[in-house]
Amino acid sequence: MKKFVQEGKLPKYGIPDRYEFVNEIPKTSVGKLDKKVLRKIFGK
Repeated sequence: MKKFVQEGKLPKYGIPDRYEFVNEIPKTSVGKLDKKVLRKIFGK
């Protein structure tokens, strides 16, 4: 990642400052990503 920032190909705000890992990705009944559940899990 640092390589892309130094070369100017990726802005600094494009790099996450942390990563969160989940065992299972929550999905809605239609099969899409359930963002509401993710917000509850990580408190954002």
